[in-house]
Amino acid sequence: MKFTRRKLFEAALGVGQVALLSKYGLLSRPARAQPMGAKPTKLLAIWLDGGLHWETFFAPFTSAGITKFIPTPQGGLIPFGYAPAQVENFDRSPVDLDQPGVRRKWRGPVYWNWNSPGDTMGAVPNSGGGQQFRPYGYAWADPTYKIYDRSALLIGADQGTASHYSGIVASMCGVAGANFRAPSVQAVVAAAMASRFPDRPIPNVTLGGPAPTALDLPSLAAPTRVTTDASVEPTLSDRRDSAWLGLRTRTMEPDVLFDGTTGPTAIPLTATDNAALRAIQTRRGKSSPGTDALLGQLYDTYRGASRTIARDILNTLGTVQGFQHLSVAEPMKYPANWTACIGYADSCGSGGGMANYDFALKLLKSELVTSVSLRATSFNNFSFDTHTANGPQIHTNHLRIALEGVGRVLLEMSLTPGSTMGRTLLDETLVYVFSDFGRTFPKTGSDHHPATCAILAGGSIIGNQMVGGYDEQMNGSPMGAPVPLIEESGMAATREPRSQDIAATVLHAFGLEGGRDYFIPGGYGYFDGVVG
Repeated sequence: MKFTRRKLFEAALGVGQVALLSKYGLLSRPARAQPMGAKPTKLLAIWLDGGLHWETFFAPFTSAGITKFIPTPQGGLIPFGYAPAQVENFDRSPVDLDQPGVRRKWRGPVYWNWNSPGDTMGAVPNSGGGQQFRPYGYAWADPTYKIYDRSALLIGADQGTASHYSGIVASMCGVAGANFRAPSVQAVVAAAMASRFPDRPIPNVTLGGPAPTALDLPSLAAPTRVTTDASVEPTLSDRRDSAWLGLRTRTMEPDVLFDGTTGPTAIPLTATDNAALRAIQTRRGKSSPGTDALLGQLYDTYRGASRTIARDILNTLGTVQGFQHLSVAEPMKYPANWTACIGYADSCGSGGGMANYDFALKLLKSELVTSVSLRATSFNNFSFDTHTANGPQIHTNHLRIALEGVGRVLLEMSLTPGSTMGRTLLDETLVYVFSDFGRTFPKTGSDHHPATCAILAGGSIIGNQMVGGYDEQMNGSPMGAPVPLIEESGMAATREPRSQDIAATVLHAFGLEGGRDYFIPGGYGYFDGVVG
């Protein structure tokens, strides 16, 4: 008998739901990845903090929709709003704003000077003289690298909430709520890749923001929080004599699992490690199944920590650079230390301070990790959680700066050789950019709005497409328009997208199969035609 995710989750909720999944073996076994081929093997999840006016950077509207929902161009040096004539395809092909399909090429209002991207003095064409050039966001459209050709925008998904943390949870696991009701996509991917890449000692790493929870997945999928090389030293290395003097000697021992069976490989253990593992194992079966489950998690965590420390990851990180190739290839266009400003110099900040991108790149390049999650924003720790009267204007400018930062990360990854001949780090990594939710459209303010978007880049993504749109028949701030999906049953459907569908599309990009490798409460479908 085949149990679909929907049937299982209709059957029970809460604890009963988990018990039912365990009964059918869907929580007790690790996820299995399908043969990878050109699939990604790493995940970089970038959370843009606070909820975004996605529609100020991308324009999935018709001409009538732009006129209805977007303010007229204004703002001068701090531009916001745009007219239909300002919207261009990033690949410079002719744009058709009356084309009604749900798939459009990457397009948006262009505030940069194509002939001189650093120009901040000239007037934006077709803005009626109301806006001056701003260079930010150009990294996505740069014709030298064509990052848009590696990226897809998923539009109008209903988060099921307009609450910050609940929306973040929805973006990470597919279901809104005060708590995770399913493992985060980061944890699912970390668990799925573990058997293929056993030498990645810290599979699920978070550099900031809400932790990508693993729930009942194997302990190796639980998030490890680090921020710098120095943060690794006290917990994931044996460098400190105060804790490790005389205790560093390791021997290769059989990898005995908690249930007493022996794994296929040996494990490097100190005498202390060996004694601790045996002490935990001797308590198995002496209390309740719940206690055994907790002891099993503790046992597996200890085994994983022992492997990690034995790898001397500090020494590995010391040999890897984060941003390395981009500033060498393009020193004038993309200098190593760049500064962004709102206006001429009304408010400025370092590009390097927008997120811990450099360390994220080091981790991905080092082959120490499978999944990296981080909090990102604009300069000076700006959060998009703002409700000021000029919110749309502030959001527009900060979003373009924040996305310029993300674009430069993608450029660096596209220039970094991968671990496989002929592939780049971007080929091997799926980059998932998300936020808490969307925002009410600029003509109606800057409040929370449950219709959101997500960017998928690299990996096996079919690029240069924006999939979906908004219901332009609605007044106020519209919800998403129907999109083509493949439902969990395998049947094609067209309906309004939800947060579950974005999470499922992320996992589908890795070749993972719903009902076998992951579960998402409430059912799901993945966006059709986004993953190659």
